[in-house]
Amino acid sequence: MLRLLIRPMATIYLSSTYEDLKDFRSAVVHALRQSEYRVIAMEDYVATDQRPADKCLRDVEQADIYVGLFAFRYGYVPPSEHNNPKGLSITELELRHAQHHKKPCLTFLADPKASGFPATLMDAFTGDGDAGKHIKRLRDELGREQTASFFSAPYQLASLVQAAVASYLAAHRTPASSSTPQTPTPTAITWDIKKNGSPYPGLMHFTRKYAPVFFGREAEIHDVLDRLRSPEGRFLIISGASGTGKSSLVDAGVLPKIETTVANEGPGYHSARMVPSRGRHPFDALMRPLHGYAEQAGVDAYTVSEQLLSQPNHLPQIFGEIASKCFKNAELVLFLDQMEELFTGQDRAQSHSFLSALYRTTQDAPLRIIATIRSDFLHHCHEQPDLLRMLNGQGHIGIGPIDAGSVREMILRPAQCAGLSLSEKLVRRVTDEAGHELGNLPLLAFALWQLFDKRAGKELTERAYDEMGGLAGAISQRADRVMTELGEEARNAFDKVFAQLVHLERERPPTRRRVSLMVFRSDAPANQLIETLAGPKCRILVKGGEGSEAMVEVAHEKLFSAWPKLKDWIDSSSADLRLIDYVEEAARRWYETGCHLEEVWRKERAEAVERALTRFKRMPSAQLYTMIHPQKMLIERLDDAALSHEDRLLIGQKLCEFGDTRDGVGLKDGLPDIVWIDIPGGSIILEEIDQVFEVKTFRIAKYPVTNLQFEAFISAQDGYRNKQWWNNIEPSEKARVTTWKETNAPRETVSWYEAVAFCRWLSAKTGKSIHLPTEWEWQQAATGGDPQRKYPWEGGWDGFRCNSWDSRLSRTTAVGIYPAGATTQGIYDMAGNVWEWCQNKYENPEGPEAVRIDKGGERVLRGGSWDSRPEYLLASYRDDRDDVVARGGGLGFRLVQDIP
Repeated sequence: MLRLLIRPMATIYLSSTYEDLKDFRSAVVHALRQSEYRVIAMEDYVATDQRPADKCLRDVEQADIYVGLFAFRYGYVPPSEHNNPKGLSITELELRHAQHHKKPCLTFLADPKASGFPATLMDAFTGDGDAGKHIKRLRDELGREQTASFFSAPYQLASLVQAAVASYLAAHRTPASSSTPQTPTPTAITWDIKKNGSPYPGLMHFTRKYAPVFFGREAEIHDVLDRLRSPEGRFLIISGASGTGKSSLVDAGVLPKIETTVANEGPGYHSARMVPSRGRHPFDALMRPLHGYAEQAGVDAYTVSEQLLSQPNHLPQIFGEIASKCFKNAELVLFLDQMEELFTGQDRAQSHSFLSALYRTTQDAPLRIIATIRSDFLHHCHEQPDLLRMLNGQGHIGIGPIDAGSVREMILRPAQCAGLSLSEKLVRRVTDEAGHELGNLPLLAFALWQLFDKRAGKELTERAYDEMGGLAGAISQRADRVMTELGEEARNAFDKVFAQLVHLERERPPTRRRVSLMVFRSDAPANQLIETLAGPKCRILVKGGEGSEAMVEVAHEKLFSAWPKLKDWIDSSSADLRLIDYVEEAARRWYETGCHLEEVWRKERAEAVERALTRFKRMPSAQLYTMIHPQKMLIERLDDAALSHEDRLLIGQKLCEFGDTRDGVGLKDGLPDIVWIDIPGGSIILEEIDQVFEVKTFRIAKYPVTNLQFEAFISAQDGYRNKQWWNNIEPSEKARVTTWKETNAPRETVSWYEAVAFCRWLSAKTGKSIHLPTEWEWQQAATGGDPQRKYPWEGGWDGFRCNSWDSRLSRTTAVGIYPAGATTQGIYDMAGNVWEWCQNKYENPEGPEAVRIDKGGERVLRGGSWDSRPEYLLASYRDDRDDVVARGGGLGFRLVQDIP
């Protein structure tokens, strides 16, 4: 069986003029030598007694392949006596010599439309080479008689040459050398397994650590490097579908070359990587990887990040200060990874100001940006004029599917660097299964990681590949096996954990969300699930940071479709997850814009979000909680003394619509939820009859009885309609219902008989002695026993507002929305809103007649109502207008409970 441990080393002669193609030659030489070819180039020549032409021609004979680069200069022409009777340049002499010896000749022509060739380096402009005729002749011949490739940038050319050489060698297997046949040379082992572990990172992207084993992306790397050299390359955006290797391309491919190859051609470069979600806000995420530089420059990174949040325009100045003290003549290349996170779960206004400030900094300071973004989020960049201009020019590179040759390199080369072997058949199988589908690179990397984990000695085997279900089954089998090893409680934490880690937007594929581990700090099953899925047996989750900075995330978005369990969970949960995130965004916009909550709140949607949050055991943000539970905010607004009557009415109505959560307003376990206030006993004078009453300690309801509470009585099997006295009421009276329907409004249009029936029903249900207040009990509660108090509040009428004739509302409001109308004892609505029935008759308030229920008779009403003038709202005012069967839109009642 063939073991791919060695490859023959081809010798390549690189021919071109020098001054005009110096940068291009450097890129080509570096790329070929990285691919382990031996390159003969004039840059390596040392002083000898040989003539230049003779030396070059001998080297051409020794080479396996001739590579010729032709721009717009003909080059140096040796004198005719130096064996050059035709007066050819050294460059053409090398080409003809290679052709004479039947060497494979790979030729590349500079694109005449390219902008990288100044006129001073063109013979047609300078007048050299017979005013450009010689180079034109040679270029015409090569373009006509040979298959030549056109180039316009150094690293584009390097990629073209590398691909052409690889293609030729693949077609001819072992290149024939005119010299003594070469012995195959073992590939150098550059990756220490004992120290570094697997040369395949699995679902994690290739970080800088993996640069020595990062292969197959040379063309894209060279393209990025070429763009960075252009004026528009100071801010470069790389887009592609999830799983196309954008992060790996930059972190393990581009950045190491920037700091080595590019640095040799000009100023030095430093690099740093930032991820938007790794910070409280984008500027904080930016300053974290720059913390060391900031300290060196004497800048407090935390203070600066908070300052930039409110003053983003200061970023160029601050960065310039750091650069002047840390970088000297060098530049910083900032890798803005996962740029889509600026548009998912981040404050959109902050993200826009951050990107604008970052772009300006690249124009005014020694900073370059390479940003990666998922292509389905690229449209967000259209909202930024600077970024849109880049996308329409040279500032954008799109990453597509990876070709089979590159996939093969990704499989073979890391194994070779680590001293591992695998069969040609296995290479073909894995390459074929990886195919050209977008996003398959994570599956490939995970499968190779498992093959390494299951290796037999130093061999990656087909048997292991079959056992794990090939490329498609690699993730699912491993993940499912790990899940089955967990206890039931940890498995049941799946909902909670992944509801935090998966972000869904309408009509978009799911994305990852990086979450603080503090979210799960008190949930042992969730922590066990995270530890297991992030552990060495699985690595489906990735943890990072320490202490309060510790984070967790899904290793790669490809998992959302490659792991059936997770895919099915997303399919079944997507509606609820998208709803939560949609309403989170709506809550954020509501909070930022300050629009009226009633414009965005919907009861059914709030209830659906509540159910979804409960299902996933997910804690909402403060903004979302306020949006789906707005009652607290509305109730707090009632403390504003300047709030208008109309606003108080609206708040009460909205509390009804949202679900009034105040104690004492609704029901508890199906019965009226009454909040009782203890009232101490004392002496009360009824001024109208000049009589003193002794009041024992009792309890009174905080609010009048509400519509919802009274409806519970009406609907009860042993309630309203089953009482004998109901049959004695006139049919026309029975037909009357409450005038205003809000469940938290006081029950009105209720007769004294009905109020007493309610008290008896509730007494029977609770086993407590509940009844209507006598008017002396009512007055004791309204005044606190203070004979000087005119109204149920401190002071006189001026400056106080309640729902009465002056409100001009012409109706009731919800109970308790005039806090200043409460007595110092915490009782609400003792003045205004509705008249309150008292137990006793008006004519004879003393003796047995005071509490006897019989037909006829006028009962006392206290407190005034929504249409009453100030004199009717006095704590001492007694009203005798209505009979026991009377109803009206201003008649309600409040409860009293005896204290044994």
